[in-house]
Amino acid sequence: MKIIRRPRPHTFTQGTALTIGNFDGVHSGHAELFRRVVAVAREQGLVPTVVTFHPHPKEFFSSSFKLNRISTLRDRMIEMKRCGIEQVCILPFDKAMAALSPQEFVQEILLNRLNAKQVWVGDDFRFGAKRAGDFALLKQLGDAQGFVVNDLAEVQSNGTRVSSSNIREALKAGNVPQAVQMLGHPLVYSGHIIHGKKLGRTLGFPTMNLKITGRASALTGILAVWVHGLEDKPLPAVASMGVRPTVEESDQILLETFIPDWQGNAYGKLLRIEVLAHIRPEQHFDSLDTMVTQMHQDTAKAMALLAANQPQISNTGC
Repeated sequence: MKIIRRPRPHTFTQGTALTIGNFDGVHSGHAELFRRVVAVAREQGLVPTVVTFHPHPKEFFSSSFKLNRISTLRDRMIEMKRCGIEQVCILPFDKAMAALSPQEFVQEILLNRLNAKQVWVGDDFRFGAKRAGDFALLKQLGDAQGFVVNDLAEVQSNGTRVSSSNIREALKAGNVPQAVQMLGHPLVYSGHIIHGKKLGRTLGFPTMNLKITGRASALTGILAVWVHGLEDKPLPAVASMGVRPTVEESDQILLETFIPDWQGNAYGKLLRIEVLAHIRPEQHFDSLDTMVTQMHQDTAKAMALLAANQPQISNTGC
């Protein structure tokens, strides 16, 4: 899959079938949308494409806004590729982008840069300076400029509308199974293991640290997880997602994972951490001794949960 940052005018000689959005989590509704994009693209000889912005427009307009992300960009793109998307265009959301009128956005971005022939957006889609453009205007401009605008059908799970917002609420409440049901695939965080302060070693809990990009995470706390990528089979582990309130004052989100009875060097390796369950919220402890006692209890609970369940990562994708 191609990843194009800052596509230039007239880069794409082949037309695109594209959809625009953040697609956090790439849930079952997104997957259905991508299947439609891919199907039409193959019928008409177009390139199935996802267009997304960085940073998120809300983060651009408000320095205090923090999007509680479900997934990292890496993990979103892995799911997009599984759904048949062939290229992802990452557009910088800056002053120049924010100042484009709806008509300029269509001409300069959709036509000149992306060579759009088929476009899918939600009926609540807004575009252009001051969000002046809506679905009706985009359809009108598409009719005039020669591209087709399609709307998105709502997808439900057990009577609940599938949306990134609803998944965030489920994760915030620690309800991983409900979130996974709406996602339509396991909740996975992937990345290269980095060096940390190595405090866990001195406490008897050596951890593998994975930096989570973004300013906030929808899921925080202590987790029962499966670790993929160290051995031929997934390894059971306990993990902490958050900002480490007991040992550090930082807003950097880390996923720290401890695998009982495993010894090896994971630094620099690309791992995938599959979340099975949320055990408890992140909390501050008055002493390291109190924290270690709780960590032993968390590990025992995580191992019991994992022993009763199998990893599902092999079932991911569209």
